[in-house]
Amino acid sequence: MLPSIRVSTLVAVAMFAFTASSVRAAPVATPSTRSAQSAHKTAGSPQAALPRLPGDNADNAPGEVQPASPNSARNSTRLGIVQVEQSGHPIAIGTVLSKDGRIITSLSALGTGEHPDVRYSDGTVVKTNVGHKDKTWDLALLVPQKGKWLDGLVPSAADPQNLELMSFAPKGRKLGPTLVAYRGRINARSREGESLTSVLNLDWKGATTVPGAPLIDPDGKVIGITVRACKESNARGSTPAVTNAPQPRQGQNEKKCTPINVGAPVFALRGFLSKTPADAVEPAAWLGLAGAPTDEGNVRGVRVMGVAPSSPAETAGLTPSGDRSDVVVAVDGTPVSDPDELAKIIAACAVGQEVKLLIFGNGKFREVGVTLRAAP
Repeated sequence: MLPSIRVSTLVAVAMFAFTASSVRAAPVATPSTRSAQSAHKTAGSPQAALPRLPGDNADNAPGEVQPASPNSARNSTRLGIVQVEQSGHPIAIGTVLSKDGRIITSLSALGTGEHPDVRYSDGTVVKTNVGHKDKTWDLALLVPQKGKWLDGLVPSAADPQNLELMSFAPKGRKLGPTLVAYRGRINARSREGESLTSVLNLDWKGATTVPGAPLIDPDGKVIGITVRACKESNARGSTPAVTNAPQPRQGQNEKKCTPINVGAPVFALRGFLSKTPADAVEPAAWLGLAGAPTDEGNVRGVRVMGVAPSSPAETAGLTPSGDRSDVVVAVDGTPVSDPDELAKIIAACAVGQEVKLLIFGNGKFREVGVTLRAAP
């Protein structure tokens, strides 16, 4: 089998400012990302210990909302919100994890679908896979299969009491901000009957409640995520049981559910993301060539020794033919001198991203555009 250059450099990250056990390639930008250059500059590097929480102590990081006017906060926050769709129909709202790109939303809203689409604030639509799910807290983690959108949100450490909270709801054919009132913490239970403690009790003030919608504090940070649950049967104010009423058979209680919409708090999101499988990551970008370093004459780069069939390299017309084969001199203006350097640059790209290769062949230079894709 022909060897090929493919992403292999993975670093541990903390998703959405939560300690996660998964590994992923260092985040970078793509042409579809509004803040492509700034996102690339703020991408994290490998750490011996757990890295900083995304968004912490980052100056003007993409998607991180600094204290500002309400309108400014709303505009910046909207960049980290996506509409989750199935066959073109909206089914939920999702929150992009800042500088990570994966998306957290409500599991029950997805139904049986495993590959929903997400629509970003600029209208871009991308297919995703459900990489992680938790029926108890009604949470799902969506993994985009193309591109890297790094404008996202970070969690809040603020007490929601007496704060003016904001969320998003459909307004016409678009998502718009709506005010949400915090009414304290209550206990609820999942549809499977498991206890959910200290969930956020909310008043949506007549607005449409959309599963997966984030609950956002005045600084543009996330207090919780809107999920579906069941009202606790022994909650305060519930009707006492009638002692002489027929008793339900064992297991019958778990099937009864008075549905309510609540907020999954930050501690629940942390616990959910800490259990993310290691393979719940975006597919690696792939060029599909084997090369060797060369510095013959005045040209230094990576000589193309072979290309994989139907690979981006073959589609771009790169040809291996011994000493006369093409030489990759630079990628997007960055010189490469050996296969490892070329591999690192490709590893920092996203599936669907177009890169410009500076090629030397037949005694002259030429520039070739290559659209990267996932390896077969």
